[in-house]
Amino acid sequence: MSLRDSIKDLKNVARRLDNAEFTPEINALKNFVAKFDDKTFSDKPPEDLLQETLNKFLRGEENFTRRERRTLPFIIFDNKITFDGAKKILRQLDFKNKRHLSGLVNVYLNNYDTSNKTELLRQWIIPKEFSEGSARLKKIFSARENFFGENRMANMTKLFAQKLSVDGVLEEIGLTNFYKASNFIQVALINFFRSNAATLPDKFKILDELNAEFETYKNIFPYIADVLIQTVYRTGFDKNKCMEIFYHRLGDPRFGDKRFNWNNVSTKSKEIFCHWLSKEDWEVFTKIVEATALDGQWEHRKKFWNAYLPYIIKTKIFLGRNAKRLAAQIKDKIELNHGSLTKAAANQSAFAFQIGRFIFSEWSHDGKLRVHNLATTVNLFDTVEDFFENDSINRDIIVKNFIEEWIHFPNEGENSWQKKVSEWIGKNCGIYKTEKNWRLEN
Repeated sequence: MSLRDSIKDLKNVARRLDNAEFTPEINALKNFVAKFDDKTFSDKPPEDLLQETLNKFLRGEENFTRRERRTLPFIIFDNKITFDGAKKILRQLDFKNKRHLSGLVNVYLNNYDTSNKTELLRQWIIPKEFSEGSARLKKIFSARENFFGENRMANMTKLFAQKLSVDGVLEEIGLTNFYKASNFIQVALINFFRSNAATLPDKFKILDELNAEFETYKNIFPYIADVLIQTVYRTGFDKNKCMEIFYHRLGDPRFGDKRFNWNNVSTKSKEIFCHWLSKEDWEVFTKIVEATALDGQWEHRKKFWNAYLPYIIKTKIFLGRNAKRLAAQIKDKIELNHGSLTKAAANQSAFAFQIGRFIFSEWSHDGKLRVHNLATTVNLFDTVEDFFENDSINRDIIVKNFIEEWIHFPNEGENSWQKKVSEWIGKNCGIYKTEKNWRLEN
């Protein structure tokens, strides 16, 4: 008796004894059969068999062994197989054969895209009936509209909105966890996040599930980030959580190698996120200054730069030893990467930021405001990115080669440092602010 025949007999026994009194034994039998069924459904043939079957098909041979014929569905999406070749493969398959049909469903789900091959498979599969054998296939074909129907993505979106769980949806439609990484499920998830079928809090519930299994879903995180960042921006809901998840998983979109993780995020979403990061750095810096510095001009400085915050492109805080401990104690902040400030007082910190083609530096302890040209900065560091990526910086370096500097004297009117800096920014950066934008009212 073959293994297949043995499994068939075991299934029949499990069905007949489903309600027998030896419940533990029957459950063990059912579990064994289910595991075998799952393995049959999700297994991909070994590479040598795939290559052998592909070569045989490309040579025009048709005398396939039973094993090779079961492998045919898995070569359909090979680049060497044309659309007509895919049709020819489908004509070689027996759709009443569980192994042939499960293989075809497998490659449809895992290779799902907008290509004509996917559409071909969908149209071939949807009219098929399956009522015997694999419980997994029975469940899938009972929910065929979710997989193969004209409105399949709308149906999947509704399911995600109802279940609010990937695991729950997979169980509902008959798929194992193996298919979490399939193109079909991941495209369906992107469509769900782009839809209005669920509230933002409900979308965050599913995002939490995806975040817990990031390696499985990492390829779709940029697309989810693109949608949620703009939605959070409009609603203000859970901005900190949104920042924490996407900063942790995708990195900083402003500089460093991880900025390439944001390539599939729209410019608008990246600009929003970068502004959030700059604002977060500025707020942390202000709290550190307020806790460490004795500067009569601090409130004026804070008011002034708040007016220019929307135009700040990149930011980085460099912290002295004691300032770093203070930063760690600040509540409700996002854990961004700060640098260390050396050759400076332990409680001192510097806030470096880019506006246009210039890098500015403000200091926690009534230090001078300095501005560097990007070209000058490249002389100090290999690239502008290196400046912001530095984990540690020497105070003496950051104050060198400036092109302008201002002391925060408490003057009024035309002689105020705010007036001079505002005019300089207008002239060199094309950003114009009036006194009412930055003047601190008494």
